[in-house]
Amino acid sequence: MYLLGGRDYGRNELIAKLKNNYSENTAVTVADLMCEYGYVNDERYAAKLAKHYITVKKYGKSRASMMMRQKGLDKDVIDAALEAYSSDDITSEIAEILRKKYADKLFLSGIEGRKEMQKVIAALARRGYGYEDIKSALYIIKEETENEDDE
Repeated sequence: MYLLGGRDYGRNELIAKLKNNYSENTAVTVADLMCEYGYVNDERYAAKLAKHYITVKKYGKSRASMMMRQKGLDKDVIDAALEAYSSDDITSEIAEILRKKYADKLFLSGIEGRKEMQKVIAALARRGYGYEDIKSALYIIKEETENEDDE
């Protein structure tokens, strides 16, 4: 109970933490009881983590999934939690990042411009965003830039 008072845990993560001080059998029994009583719920924990990684940390789905797997959550639970975030949500997050962090590096001309664009795309890919989502966000930003130039 002292562990659950500090933060939420998934079942597998709780077992791993309890195994530091107790036998494996005891850790599994306690984790199962905590699940039964509703103190540990992997679906609720996964939804909370997904929201944190996608909206706060601004990670893409693949990086969020990797981080959640490190917390000991099952793939099905992770996929269900990440389903709540559509491609449009992800694209708007990428567009926001592009506006705030990379606005001066976008759509430059020549070889230097192409190199900068590749660096931006690589940085977003490292954050876990898919290429199609990045491409869609770049298209949105380009349209916004062209509309501003027309005015």
